[in-house]
Amino acid sequence: MQPFTNKELYMMNGGQKQYIGKDGFWDVYTATPEEEKEWTKELVEKALSNITSEDETIALQIAIENLAFQKYRDQISVLVNRIPGSSPARQLVFATSLWYMNCNERDFEKVFEILLQQNASCLTSFFEQPGDFKHHLGARYFLIKCLQGNDEYLFEKAQTILSIWAWSGLPELRENSVLDRLQFNKREWPTWKAAIVRLKEILITNN
Repeated sequence: MQPFTNKELYMMNGGQKQYIGKDGFWDVYTATPEEEKEWTKELVEKALSNITSEDETIALQIAIENLAFQKYRDQISVLVNRIPGSSPARQLVFATSLWYMNCNERDFEKVFEILLQQNASCLTSFFEQPGDFKHHLGARYFLIKCLQGNDEYLFEKAQTILSIWAWSGLPELRENSVLDRLQFNKREWPTWKAAIVRLKEILITNN
């Protein structure tokens, strides 16, 4: 007896049938196109419900990803309309998702606006998935601001992001020990200011 029904397999994987195969259930999955069409409607309804009411970041992201996979035509307007009145953490998920979809400067400006509130929960959400902001000037300015400020939490998070960027498209950050010279406990060292200048050259001047 298979451990899951066809519907359970379909719903658990957000309608992405390739994952059913990757999980080893392809040989027992026997749903018809008609059944999948009906389950897709349920997936979309559930995703829209979660986008309206869910507060947990991962659940929100999954709901948004499910709408995207199902090519829900009003997805962008749904996210835009949910931003006003939402908590900072929810706003950040919506605005970040819009950035991922459009790579639109205005979408990131909304993200940046939320980040400047320095709400701990929304900052954590932002720092979890920084990669797609690597080439955005606003994001680069934000990280420099974090390094030059007095908030050690923001400083450490910015250092982590820059370390990721150093190995994912910005190899200049690995040269001449730039990031090492920018450690929090070295802020009073003579090399600190030179390292900040070099960082600005990498992220801003040469952008």
